[in-house]
Amino acid sequence: MANNLLPASLYDIKERWIAITGAASGIGHMLARGCAVNGANVILIDINEGSLSTVQKELNALSEGSKKFEMICGDLSYQEGVKSITERIKSEYSSLDALIHCAGIRYVNDVTYTPGGSLESLEAATLSASYQDWEKTFRLNVLAPYYLTAGLINLLGVAALKGEGRGCVIIFSSPASVHNHQFVPSYQTSKAAVDHLVRIMAMEFANFHIRVNAISPGIVPSGMTTVDASSNLHLANEAPAGRPGNEEDMFGTALWLMSKAGSFMDGKVVRVEGGRLLILKGVTSNSD
Repeated sequence: MANNLLPASLYDIKERWIAITGAASGIGHMLARGCAVNGANVILIDINEGSLSTVQKELNALSEGSKKFEMICGDLSYQEGVKSITERIKSEYSSLDALIHCAGIRYVNDVTYTPGGSLESLEAATLSASYQDWEKTFRLNVLAPYYLTAGLINLLGVAALKGEGRGCVIIFSSPASVHNHQFVPSYQTSKAAVDHLVRIMAMEFANFHIRVNAISPGIVPSGMTTVDASSNLHLANEAPAGRPGNEEDMFGTALWLMSKAGSFMDGKVVRVEGGRLLILKGVTSNSD
């Protein structure tokens, strides 16, 4: 029997050490749960210590106490926070099988421009994206993945030598990186930067077999896509899938990329968005 083709062989991540940023909520939490039930040990990284503690207890229950789930509380939106987290991991671990960057932020402009409006209203809407919001968006969405990965490159390299998909990096992008359907410029351009950062780092790290890929998840319930009245979660129903993404979608893709099954994937942005990009286009005035 061709045992090498069985799911148990292709998707095995038992006993691996996986670090996940943004692990206390949203997609990071989904991935942490998936890793736990599949026998991996997880380093949970987030700014929210209370939520981290809750997730840690949940994962212990899911694994029936058989795996290790370490907590690191820190702020990745500042250089000092990234350095502190990096040094903590390096001081405690000699190898890292996967580093998954889920932490992110999305600022919406305070003023929305409606196509067909005046030039003055366009000016107000455009300037309502604050300088500070742009800065923090890029610090967390782009600089943190870059510098945390760079700081842990030795640990990733050690794991990569073991083969079967180890020593991989996954960064979360967004369909917003390639569409102009919404005017959230700081977020959209930060995710476009992520897409290209993945290609740059994948090429730079290739000699050491450290793979770098991105997942572009579309609309999934999270801290950025909440379930309250102001949410855009309802837009997921317009896509061909007819629903938002869920933890099976997110973890299934991440498991593929971090396991033997995905070990031939490198430098790619995987769009897991239910076909949302098929229906999006730019928004212009009705008179155009």
